[in-house]
Amino acid sequence: MSDAKVKAAKKQKMLVAIAVVSALGLLSAILLTLPHLFIPENAKADPAVMLSDKTERFFFYKPEYGLDIDADPYYKELDRYVRIKRGGEEIAVTDGNFAAWGEAVELFGRYFTAAIHGDAETYNSLFTENYYHTVRPYESFAPQRIYGITVEELSTEETSGGTKYVYNVTYAISHNDGTFRADIDSDAFKTLIFTLVPENGTLKIDSIGYYRQK
Repeated sequence: MSDAKVKAAKKQKMLVAIAVVSALGLLSAILLTLPHLFIPENAKADPAVMLSDKTERFFFYKPEYGLDIDADPYYKELDRYVRIKRGGEEIAVTDGNFAAWGEAVELFGRYFTAAIHGDAETYNSLFTENYYHTVRPYESFAPQRIYGITVEELSTEETSGGTKYVYNVTYAISHNDGTFRADIDSDAFKTLIFTLVPENGTLKIDSIGYYRQK
């Protein structure tokens, strides 16, 4: 075979290889997009997974819907206090008297009490109507071994209806079963951004966001 024919054959093989790689890349992109093609534009996010900024798979424990969280010996050994940060000040609410630290801290007290005890009905009542325009309420979730809670005030703003608050909120879940948070592994801490606003005279949670990975 002449040198010209050899070069032509090599070039043809290279073009075929490039075409195959391109096709595989296109197929991967289509497969990643397919799940979203069948989701209506007005579909509401699943509250358990909405806080994930990337696709990950975790090992989840079996849900314990009948768990008496207050009597659970393992949970009693964890740090269950709620730590509040305001500027350079930090306090730990150890007696459950959240109301003594203001309306925002009281709301967080109810939020974590409901989450820990698997009380989906009370939990759902803590959010504004606006929040449920994009997120579905929970139907149920098991009691959660939430610990290491830190609530850090970022800003406050006076509005015509009352005070608007923005907080960083960080906590972990031991033996995470995925029914409440499916976006984190067990014992993993992830900071969320809570916005609290007054609605009909009652302070409620208007949004929960997260810091995106760069």
